[in-house]
Amino acid sequence: MPPRPRLDRGVLDARDVLAQRVLDSINAEGAIIGECKSRALESALALCLLQRLDMHPAARERIVGYLQGLWFQDDLDPFHHALTASVLGWDARITPTEAIDNYLEGFEHFSSDRKRILFTVVLGAVSGLDLDLALTERDFAAKPPHQRWVTVLMRALKVLYFVGRGQPEHVSDEDVNTLLSTLEFDASGTWEQYLLGHLLTLLALNEIPAHAAIVRRCANQLLGHQRDDGGFSFITRMEIFATATAGLGLVGAGHDGAALYPAGDFLLRHQQPDGGWGYAQGVRQTDVDDTAYCVEFLRALDPHRYAPALARAEQYMLSLQNPDGGFPTFTRGASSEVAMTAAVLNALAPSKDRYPTVFRRGIEYIIASQNSDGTFERSWSCAHSNAIFRSLLAMQALRDGMSETDRTAAERRAMSYLRLSQNENGGWGHVIGDESDPISSAYALITLSHFDAEFTIGRGVDYLVDQQQCNGGYLSRPDGSGPRPIAYDVPVLADHFALIALDHIVSTHPRAM
Repeated sequence: MPPRPRLDRGVLDARDVLAQRVLDSINAEGAIIGECKSRALESALALCLLQRLDMHPAARERIVGYLQGLWFQDDLDPFHHALTASVLGWDARITPTEAIDNYLEGFEHFSSDRKRILFTVVLGAVSGLDLDLALTERDFAAKPPHQRWVTVLMRALKVLYFVGRGQPEHVSDEDVNTLLSTLEFDASGTWEQYLLGHLLTLLALNEIPAHAAIVRRCANQLLGHQRDDGGFSFITRMEIFATATAGLGLVGAGHDGAALYPAGDFLLRHQQPDGGWGYAQGVRQTDVDDTAYCVEFLRALDPHRYAPALARAEQYMLSLQNPDGGFPTFTRGASSEVAMTAAVLNALAPSKDRYPTVFRRGIEYIIASQNSDGTFERSWSCAHSNAIFRSLLAMQALRDGMSETDRTAAERRAMSYLRLSQNENGGWGHVIGDESDPISSAYALITLSHFDAEFTIGRGVDYLVDQQQCNGGYLSRPDGSGPRPIAYDVPVLADHFALIALDHIVSTHPRAM
């Protein structure tokens, strides 16, 4: 590999300023809240619900203002354009069926059929149009290994579809009871901090007159989640994920235990009985993504202090490996995902000698799943560079015990994609051809800091440093995806991944004299 370019003082200063900003954002509990911004889908559903209940006119006006703002910015995708037009009573420039087909074009994923049902039923319920998919009860089945969120979502859609079509006999007591059970939520007024599922549940139960009272009561509590801009978000917050990623960046920047033990102890208090973590307080559904980042942070902070928690988390992750060698996000037996597989292997890397078969099978799954252009399926990120950085770091962790030829070929394909997708300004977008954004660029730079030489990484570092705001932080295009492929925005994550990227760059490059 050619010599590493030397870093000038500006890169170090950028990291130090950013690290202080992130450190200052930790609250008295040791957490970074990680609030989610409003988006069109949940805002339209909230407006539809309140319109049907004829409740809270002032709140409805604020939602209307938010949606009108998105409309006149003229950057709504076809699905959200049609949805917004329907709830506002305006004319759309595209039919609902065309909007759904256009939005899902090119979305190849194991959940594709389920997403078509979601978008069609939602748009039909809001618009009042009969968008018949000729669905049967079987189409709404969401049995294990699906996580409970999917079960609740599909049962809400089932009620909306069949009751809306005058076929309530297809809705079972179990369907309704499952939805009602989610309304036994905590003081925050949601179930699992999952506003999309909560809104669809209320819209579904509102179709059944016997449950009118509880729907109205929940609609009153819903207003506590209306954002300052008048809209509603996908989830309320994700302080577990935000705290773990911030902590990982701060450890890499050299901050010590005295400053970061409150964050580590916060995560420790919220580890679930199965050894994993969910994305926020009150979320009982654990997942690989949050757990892997929590493990990486706690191990980097103090492996002795957090040894029992780390051991339980390792066993949790190991229990999820599928027969194909990959790891799913939530439950064993669900479809494996490359980014989640790499997340587990990176979190387990310090223990890799204890799990040689786990690593070998995981790496084989990752390499076999790579696309010919060097990319991988994007999982919960909108950016190709996310799965690439996680996968290549995992391959680095297991250089021994795997085919050098296969590993090198996979690395070269991925690196070729990153070089080809770099924009003129030095940054990267979600996919090749997209405008650059700081989060996608941070992911790419994590990879390049370990693999590439001066020209590509130098331009990328310059871009990332240039994007730093005067307050030390970053503003980025949304990167999270849920339900896939709909983007959602947790703004603090731009700071966290930029910090992690700068840590990798500083640790792998000599400093200028």
